[in-house]
Amino acid sequence: MTATKLPFTEILKSVPGLFGIRLEEEPRYEVLEHLGEGEAIEVRRYAPALLARVTVAGDHDEAVDEGFDRLARYIFGENRPAGLVGMRRAGDAAANSDGDGAGGERMAMTIPVRQEQVAGGWTIGFFLSNDLEASGAPQPNDAGIELVREPVRVVAALRYRGNNSDERRLAATQELLAALAGSPRWRADDEVNWAQYDAPFVIPFLKRNEAQVAVKPRVALVP
Repeated sequence: MTATKLPFTEILKSVPGLFGIRLEEEPRYEVLEHLGEGEAIEVRRYAPALLARVTVAGDHDEAVDEGFDRLARYIFGENRPAGLVGMRRAGDAAANSDGDGAGGERMAMTIPVRQEQVAGGWTIGFFLSNDLEASGAPQPNDAGIELVREPVRVVAALRYRGNNSDERRLAATQELLAALAGSPRWRADDEVNWAQYDAPFVIPFLKRNEAQVAVKPRVALVP
């Protein structure tokens, strides 16, 4: 598969990323609590969000590369207009002004890229918007991409640096689950997934990654 050509505006935005400076929009959340040694884990309440996601068979690196490429093609213009297009864009009303030739609506890159292991492969997700419904977003030409509106979620997140290798994901997962096992208030309510905030070319020790898992209170909270 040929790698997606990044629009020129996205290439310019990627330059600060070499040093771990992120300009992309992130999903909205509030921090409810800190857990773990040195309070390294944040328990967050995320606002509802619209995601584009695709599931790819295979091992992590190959599946993530393919999933990222397919999702990038979608947001850079391989899509069909919706009845209402209110999503923020990288440019103005002149879609595809950078000459990528996709022909549809071009949207801005956002972070993080979510990665969830499933049977036989990985589901890769792009955050699109906190404010848009799936019916108002450009529709993917790729039949394997689905637009999903997630409800409010409470998530425990452990941040770690470096390349997002198998070893680092495993270590972060173990630390996250151990902290939740010792928490009197929160328990894991799903499988761990991962969030990657930086491009592969970013200086490794500046890269931000997270292990994340949905959580629920151990006991019902009294109003």
